[in-house]
Amino acid sequence: MDKDHHLLEKLKNSDEEAFEEIFRSYFIPLNNYAKFYTGSSQLAEDLVHDVYCKIWEKREKLEIHTSIKSYLYKSVHNNCIQYLRHQKVVQEHNRSQQGKLEEAMIINRLFFETGLTRLFQKEIGEMLNKAIAKLPDKTRKIYKMSRNNDQSNKEIAKKFKLTEKAVEYHITKALSYLKLELKDYL
Repeated sequence: MDKDHHLLEKLKNSDEEAFEEIFRSYFIPLNNYAKFYTGSSQLAEDLVHDVYCKIWEKREKLEIHTSIKSYLYKSVHNNCIQYLRHQKVVQEHNRSQQGKLEEAMIINRLFFETGLTRLFQKEIGEMLNKAIAKLPDKTRKIYKMSRNNDQSNKEIAKKFKLTEKAVEYHITKALSYLKLELKDYL
């Protein structure tokens, strides 16, 4: 009976010394092998420990048709490949999530820069129109001609038969009133 077969039989009978011998004989080279794939000492150690834990858990039903060394290397290899595949899925998921985050940020920015601004502009515009409607008739007309029709103070003064100073007074009066009325929004 060769050494591997003897160790395997002892392992199947829950012989801890046989398990320790297998562990001591192969742990360091298996760890180096896993480190080659993962690039991380800690991760390599975790993957190799995982293989040993599975062997101990399944020791009674363990069937090894090659050498223990070959079996261990193949198991560590499979664990590394499984880990790397999982990492690839995680990275693709992260890229997808990053794309969704960027898309959400763009939509958010567009909403706040355009949609919300338009909403407030509309609301403020309505409030401004209500406040303008409360102005005295002559002041309201002078303000609208100045702001909406882009007419100069001179043109407005001529139309209303006022001095430019009087037009400035009405515009200043209108602006002071509107500033007071819209103070919570501006």
